[in-house]
Amino acid sequence: MILSGWKEIAGYLHCGVRTVQRWEAEGLPVHRPTPGRRSHVISDSVDLDRWVRRRAALPENQRVLSTIKHSEKLQKETRARVLQLREHVLRLQAGVRDLQVWRQRQLLTRVTRLSANRNVELTSSYPN
Repeated sequence: MILSGWKEIAGYLHCGVRTVQRWEAEGLPVHRPTPGRRSHVISDSVDLDRWVRRRAALPENQRVLSTIKHSEKLQKETRARVLQLREHVLRLQAGVRDLQVWRQRQLLTRVTRLSANRNVELTSSYPN
């Protein structure tokens, strides 16, 4: 996947923009379509992954590799939580719909009984 700009690259690497800009001096694979220090940057996610793993393999950077693994674990857990929350929201929405249908039936039953017993025609004051 092609990443465009410092924010996208930093977001992909789960760090700050300034950190990614510092890493450019250490060999981070970013490309500038037009020359110049302040020009736009792009990068490929495959190249970034390769660079991070190569850098993490160095003895002084073992902490980086464990941080990446921990980050991947947190992302999986977050996705699972989001799916659970989405399921709960759908159940709540279904419950609210069922409750609205039940209330409407109760109201119609009351109106029908009253108009049958007293010949009074009532209208609903509840919105649909």
